[in-house]
Amino acid sequence: MKKQEKNHSEKSTTKVKTGHYNIKVIILSGITVVSILLNVYLVTKPAAGAKKETITSSVEDACSLDIIRNMHGEKHYIYPLILAELNSESQRFDNLKLDLSKLIMQRESGGAIESVSVYLKDIRRAEWMSIGSDKEYLPGSLMKVPIMIYFLKEEQEHPGTLKKEILYERPQSSFPEQSYRGDSIVPGKKYSISELLRYMIDESDNNATWALTRQIDQQKYKQIFADLNIPPYEVSNTRYALSPRQYSKFLRVLYNASYLNVDLSAYALQLLSGCKFRDGIAKDLPTDITIAHKFGERGINYDMDFSESAIIYNGSKPYLLTIMTRGKDIKLQTALVSEISAEIFMRYKDL
Repeated sequence: MKKQEKNHSEKSTTKVKTGHYNIKVIILSGITVVSILLNVYLVTKPAAGAKKETITSSVEDACSLDIIRNMHGEKHYIYPLILAELNSESQRFDNLKLDLSKLIMQRESGGAIESVSVYLKDIRRAEWMSIGSDKEYLPGSLMKVPIMIYFLKEEQEHPGTLKKEILYERPQSSFPEQSYRGDSIVPGKKYSISELLRYMIDESDNNATWALTRQIDQQKYKQIFADLNIPPYEVSNTRYALSPRQYSKFLRVLYNASYLNVDLSAYALQLLSGCKFRDGIAKDLPTDITIAHKFGERGINYDMDFSESAIIYNGSKPYLLTIMTRGKDIKLQTALVSEISAEIFMRYKDL
């Protein structure tokens, strides 16, 4: 009798243990399933809730970057990023590039225009396009932008620089002829650095530029070019040339506020948006669109280089455009810059 009770007791204990084991398995299985579902939810939810912005680029593009850092940060244990760009052009612009190339070839076939180069960049993303953008041109007044950057950097390092006044005295030598000119400063009058910058950028005044360049520390000025990995400028080099892609770096660092601080970068772009020249990139664009831009012209012998670089604040799709031309008729060159700009603006919203 006792033996039977013992067997019955052992069987009951076994059932209880088995029951507990089954419950544990069920609980653990449930926890595993819930964990998997939770992980899937957490992975997918941010993607669904985040603002969607698709960047079209190949795997090769994503792994191939040109990166420029501020190497002066060593003493602070940092190397701030100045610029980064994919090495390869985006396929997004292929059709536009093909059509613009055909247009340029047609204009070059006339003989008055020798060459045209274009650099277009979606300034909020990594994509860009170029047509002969490594060909170099004489920048002319485009060099007024790095001069502006020099003085704004001085203001950043030595507050009060922009308030410093300079007495303008006309130089003995004459300036190169300008096809497009605005208002100018007058001899015998004092101007602050900030006033001279406005005349230099908005009016493209060579008198203001000359007054400013006399205040420049050439070594510091050359450092700007070195920092951006741009060939160093030499005053004595009358044939100093830049490509559209190289020159565009000046406007890119202002838009990114990656070389000057935010306030001074915004100050620079505000000055550029006041540029009164409207015969090039801005000519056929809507008047309510903000355009921060600078043009330049420079001729040697019978050839004239006309170029313009701009940030077009086209709503939620701003872009940077630099067009450089060489030819024998600056009016035809300017007209072609307008035509290219208008074509890009019209099609950009659908790209």
